[in-house]
Amino acid sequence: MEQSSYLNGLPDGINIPTSPLLVFMGNAIIDNNPTFVPLEGTNVFQGYIDKLTVSRRPKSACEILEEATLAARFPFDNATILVDFEPNAVSANASSYSILTNGHSLQAIGFNGSMSYFQTWGFTQFSINNQPFSISLWIQPQHRSGTLVHMSTLSTGLDAWCLPFIGLSSNGALAAQISNGTTILSVIAPDFIPLSTPSWTHIVQTWSSTNGRNLYVNNIVVDSQSSITTFAASGITPNYVTLANSLLGSGSFGVGAINSSNSFIGSVDDFRIYSRELSAVDVCALYLG
Repeated sequence: MEQSSYLNGLPDGINIPTSPLLVFMGNAIIDNNPTFVPLEGTNVFQGYIDKLTVSRRPKSACEILEEATLAARFPFDNATILVDFEPNAVSANASSYSILTNGHSLQAIGFNGSMSYFQTWGFTQFSINNQPFSISLWIQPQHRSGTLVHMSTLSTGLDAWCLPFIGLSSNGALAAQISNGTTILSVIAPDFIPLSTPSWTHIVQTWSSTNGRNLYVNNIVVDSQSSITTFAASGITPNYVTLANSLLGSGSFGVGAINSSNSFIGSVDDFRIYSRELSAVDVCALYLG
């Protein structure tokens, strides 16, 4: 006896009906309501609709938030190494990779340098200025160098909008960065990435105009910059996300503190992209989960 609506994963309205839900057998009409009298124009919806689903049970607020904002999740488990496990089912490809049997959770994807990479695309949130985002992944490096997460508007990794978001600097320190349109805003966190196998390190970069940028390593905030309140997005889609390699974007003008001329050598597990800023509680759940 409760009716709720959500917008972008957040509660938007609630109603307590005075009578039970009345249902009937028949067809469902999408994008046209013949009983609706608009203020102007037509009662036919003009725009785009995607990922329409119907559930046989009421979903929890947590489920709805995760479904609305988890843009992609790649566990990198053996035969499903290129499969996005979330509802968006974004496409992906990879080159010169290996499957690590002992990942952080089940299997993981391994990179050997040179032209070894994983790439996925879509992600409209990176085309919208000041849209919050979060990037989460587990890594096991063999060398302290190279790009971990690279963004670009072309599959080659090179274009007017291209930038390594997470990687390792020339001295082996972890670096995370975004652009405000004129400046690459980098943070360097030294001594947080061990090389001892089989140690795994959890990295999360979050950003929102409200709280700025936060960088977590193994559930610890190693850097918080609330003054970074502007994020300059690409303005177009699709946007490509490349792991372990900047491809032709290596050494370009937009590299910041990351040594993008080198490819990442090591393994990655449970890679996730969110269209919202993860809270400290969210990051803790990912780390402990």
